Amino acid sequence: MAPVPDDDAATARPGEPGSPRVRASAASAASAASAARVASAAPVPPPAAVVRWVGAGAALVAALALLLAATAGYAALLAVTLVLALVVAWGWPPVAQSRTPDATSVVLAVSALAIVLSAARDDLEWLAAAVGFGILLSFVAQLIRPPQREGLVLTLLASFGGLVVIASGTSAVVAANSPTGAGVAAIGGAAVAAALVADLLGGVVARTGRDERVVGAALAGVAVVAGVAGALVAAAVVHAATTILT
Repeated sequence: MAPVPDDDAATARPGEPGSPRVRASAASAASAASAARVASAAPVPPPAAVVRWVGAGAALVAALALLLAATAGYAALLAVTLVLALVVAWGWPPVAQSRTPDATSVVLAVSALAIVLSAARDDLEWLAAAVGFGILLSFVAQLIRPPQREGLVLTLLASFGGLVVIASGTSAVVAANSPTGAGVAAIGGAAVAAALVADLLGGVVARTGRDERVVGAALAGVAVVAGVAGALVAAAVVHAATTILT
């Protein structure tokens, strides 16, 4: 009978290199090092304070672009609105947690073109049809996905939410071009300004550790003051630009 070879792992002492305990420790150390390398290579999301200031800056730039375009005429205002709608189509799907962000961006971009162009006649007669076209595109984009379609409802809601934002902006453009709707557009802009101020101050106040009810009341007061101030500033700028151009 041939001799049976010795099992080094079985005969090795617990502290020797060939023992199962040492092998398990080495394997766990290697896996931990690999996980650490993966974690270090993964992108680190920016802090909330940076996101707040970037969002506020982008909103202010968009507001200034719309304000300048409004003084140049309806066609310029509609062109700037189309550019901003395409920006929303690009950035909205990740914010809304769409499972197919690229496809959702394409749907929103095509829908934005239809929605903004529906206001070319300076009315909202074709706006509902353009929004319906966007809803149809949203369903078609999900029908051509592979089976199982994970996150179907969430993805559809992301598309519908983007359509609401784009359609609301377009309707505000048409309203601002009418004598009775200018006040509505000014109030909407003031609300955006108030929201920006409250959001920026919210991050600062939250770090103080004060009572939530006191913080909420303070932010509400600041938002009201900022909204009124923003409406007055916007009205003054529009009046001055209109006076200069006419």
